Amino acid sequence: MVRVLNYFLGLPIGRQAMDSLLIMTVAEGLVAVVVLLAGNAFFVATEFGLVAVDRARVDAAAEAGDRRASRVSKLLQRLTPHLSGAQFGITLSAILLGFVAEPTVARILTGDEHPTGPSVVVAIVAATALHLVVGEQVPKYVALAEPEKVVRVLAPMVVAYGWVSRPVVTVLDGAANLVVRRLGVEPRQEVGTAHSLHEIGDLIRTAADDSFDPDDLEMLTRSVRLADKVVADVLVPRLDVHSLEVNSSGADLLALSIRTGHSRFPVVDGGLDRVTGVVHVKSLLGLATEKRASAPVADLMRTALAVPETLPLDNLLEDMRRESRPMAIVVDEHGGTAGLVTEEDVLEELVGDIVDDFDLASRPLVVRERGALVVSAGLTLDEVRDAVGLDLPDGPYETMAGFVLASLGRIPEPTAIVSHRGWRIEVLAVDGQRVATVRVSEPPSGGVADGLDGGGYL
Repeated sequence: MVRVLNYFLGLPIGRQAMDSLLIMTVAEGLVAVVVLLAGNAFFVATEFGLVAVDRARVDAAAEAGDRRASRVSKLLQRLTPHLSGAQFGITLSAILLGFVAEPTVARILTGDEHPTGPSVVVAIVAATALHLVVGEQVPKYVALAEPEKVVRVLAPMVVAYGWVSRPVVTVLDGAANLVVRRLGVEPRQEVGTAHSLHEIGDLIRTAADDSFDPDDLEMLTRSVRLADKVVADVLVPRLDVHSLEVNSSGADLLALSIRTGHSRFPVVDGGLDRVTGVVHVKSLLGLATEKRASAPVADLMRTALAVPETLPLDNLLEDMRRESRPMAIVVDEHGGTAGLVTEEDVLEELVGDIVDDFDLASRPLVVRERGALVVSAGLTLDEVRDAVGLDLPDGPYETMAGFVLASLGRIPEPTAIVSHRGWRIEVLAVDGQRVATVRVSEPPSGGVADGLDGGGYL
């Protein structure tokens, strides 16, 4: 090892350098190879362990008083210098190993002090394989499999090595940063650990395996998507809102509840743009039986919670809990009522459709008819994809009806047709200005038909 270090310190040069290495005995060469392999493995394990370790778990353990975790946490706070030091160590040990391992292995194979010819080629291949397997792959796989255990064990040595190599690493980092800036890129000193919502969703999907329950996977995915959605994505549209006039009675409330299957309604004064409160049918239970029918709704209602269309769903839940209001009136940018939203609407974004006894009678149906599917145009894009298999593009709409209107650019008449990637969507029924029912036909061959690669209409 001394001869190897002397060589790299520049004492012998050229042919003299090789001669100084050949002066080593085979035993000395083997010791040098083992030491260099161990050093290379140490640096590789350090690099991959520091990158792969779960910082949140380490920080939590450090806060709980774990001294070894605290040491690792301090390393992670200055991650870039330690990674640079590990890379410097890997490079240096690999170069030294190349100079030492090849002649040592060749001399073992031939017994000759000056091996030449095929034995040198075999020695190079053997030394390279030894370096890759023992010095690179094994420590990398171990560090990736058990990063926290690895960095806990290596942390004291990493700290000591970082202190020794700091001058060299600082110079090398400065030179690298200078080159990076010349390329028009501002170097980052730390590895980013934050992920966007889309990245987290991708991580959840790619992490799924056979041991991952599909329902749990779906709920995790929905939870991530929830933070990216706003009230406008889940509201009950204005046209579907059932309301009571402020001068209505308990009998009107009970009749509307029986007819619609709902229990909570907005109370309006002349129209949905003037919501004065919200009433629940169970408020009648607090009255004497003979007084329920004649009780004024105005005396039974509670103040309404109003929220904008653009409010994120997680903020909506906070407002509902704080105000103890399971229903909110959704207001558009012009101050009019866009619809309403309930806690159940938000919950269904997490767990899927919640069906009760009343929903069974009113839930949109998908009916197969002569090779086509007749569906409610009120189905959302996700529901259409799950029920029909038709993947509609995102746009300024949430439902099948919205897609049809956006494609046609007008209020359609029955028999109007929209085509999308070979799928045929025919309007069957229109309720006022709203598309009510459509018939969806698959492409003839299950793919894109008639060369159509987008949307079209007739």
